[in-house]
Amino acid sequence: MKDLKASLKRLERLVQIKQTYVSVAEANVKQAEGEVRQLETADNAIAGNIQHTQAEIAYLQTATGQDLQSSENYIHALELQRKLIQQSLVKATTNLDQRRSEWTEAMREQKIIEKVQERRLHQCERDDEVTNQKSQDEISVGRFVRTRKRESNNTESRITELDPTEHSDTDCS
Repeated sequence: MKDLKASLKRLERLVQIKQTYVSVAEANVKQAEGEVRQLETADNAIAGNIQHTQAEIAYLQTATGQDLQSSENYIHALELQRKLIQQSLVKATTNLDQRRSEWTEAMREQKIIEKVQERRLHQCERDDEVTNQKSQDEISVGRFVRTRKRESNNTESRITELDPTEHSDTDCS
């Protein structure tokens, strides 16, 4: 019984630890999601900037060669920056998938520990019920034995009172 209760305390501590792991994993997922959103936003902004610059070039009517060259260099720099962001986005997405996997695993482990804890708790409750029932049974048996003993003593005393062999000297013959 003490072992079972000690086991329950250890399981409670393990549940708390697993809950901490789940919380940390969940925070890591949120951070990775934020990083992915940030990189997607940056990628979209650069793509928009590239399109805007290309539209400006297309609508320039009095552009010099240097203006065109500078706009092309700017677009090229934006494309390089966008390529780096897309590489970072791939890494961030991979990281996000890994964090989600870790979070899912932590949740699964936590649920398993909680189920084990629940089973042990039910086992402890059943053991308590069995112990209480045995105690009640012993009390009932004790009462029954005492009652039977009293009844037996009362019956014996009545028999001795009514036994005619003891009263034979008072016989009237």
